[in-house]
Amino acid sequence: MNYLWLKINKKYKNRLLIKCYKKKITVYDTKEDNSFIYLKISSEDYKTFQKSIIFKYQVIGGCGPNKIKSILKKYHIFFFSLIVVFIIFFFLTHIMTKVIVIHSNKEIRELVTKSLKEKGIKENSFKKSYQEIQKIKEEILNLYPTKLEWLEIEVKGMNYIVRVEERKIKEEEVEKDRCNIIATKDAIIKKIIYSKGEAIVEANDYVKKGDILISGVLKKDEEEKGVVCASGKVLGEVWYKITLNIPKVKEITEPTGKKRWNLKLSNNTYNDLIFKSRLDNYQTEEHHLFTLFGSTLSFVVQKEITKKTVTLSNEELKQIAEDEIKDKLNIKDDEDKEIIDKKILTEEINDDNLTMEFFVVVLEKISQSIEF
Repeated sequence: MNYLWLKINKKYKNRLLIKCYKKKITVYDTKEDNSFIYLKISSEDYKTFQKSIIFKYQVIGGCGPNKIKSILKKYHIFFFSLIVVFIIFFFLTHIMTKVIVIHSNKEIRELVTKSLKEKGIKENSFKKSYQEIQKIKEEILNLYPTKLEWLEIEVKGMNYIVRVEERKIKEEEVEKDRCNIIATKDAIIKKIIYSKGEAIVEANDYVKKGDILISGVLKKDEEEKGVVCASGKVLGEVWYKITLNIPKVKEITEPTGKKRWNLKLSNNTYNDLIFKSRLDNYQTEEHHLFTLFGSTLSFVVQKEITKKTVTLSNEELKQIAEDEIKDKLNIKDDEDKEIIDKKILTEEINDDNLTMEFFVVVLEKISQSIEF
């Protein structure tokens, strides 16, 4: 049997109990406070109560199924939100939204992606177990023994991250029969290293682009004795003129320490934050949550920043000039290329910029093999 609790003003107490007695409404329990009386009646008697009682009353709760209905009605927003959270949690733990195959070769990526899709590893699909993934991995490797060397499938959040290594059959190198080592630039020779052929030049010789440095023709007393493919390398001094235009003032950003969090939704027709930002100037960090049916939800961290302009010091300008010269000459961690001298030819300073022209001497590899 289902029960209800009714709340009525205490001044109607006697009349209320008499009315219940006359209408054969069973009162199972009563409670009182300073202002109200509380009656516990059955849900069947409540229909009679509604028709017979003219006093103002309030249903404040129930027992059994009625109480459950009352709770559900009162907290329906909470329970709805809870259901939504459970649905999202289910998707986050059981649905895979993207398959990312990592390899530089487009043909290999497409081959692996197609094979995975045929075996059920694809976008917006249920997550496979560890045992299923291992089985699929072995099947694909066995299917393409001459193309794939190694395959790894990693579950990361709602994504499959697939790393693959292509099997390369080593081709025998065909050794050239006859070749020279020639100069690729005008330069002064500084170092010659060779294992085959005959050196035509010496250190401190000036050569022009295209000159033969190491010949593949072997001679003795001006008479040709044989032909080989010359091998080796030659380092030379090469000269460059470089002009730089460096701004003396630059804009910098500094974090204030304030952070805000947001969500971003992206699809074919919409690509924006879900909630309005409360920061004017900020940098963002996006963290992919999941992609479902073409829409991507990302968690966004907004970090407030301030912008200001600063005038660079002479030391900072010199360092920028050094870096730009290396960048223009493509000098990195290369043992065959380094700056050995540089001079400032002209220098012009105004309020906004520093213009400089440099003469730069570089020691670099100037040799190249060419058949004849």
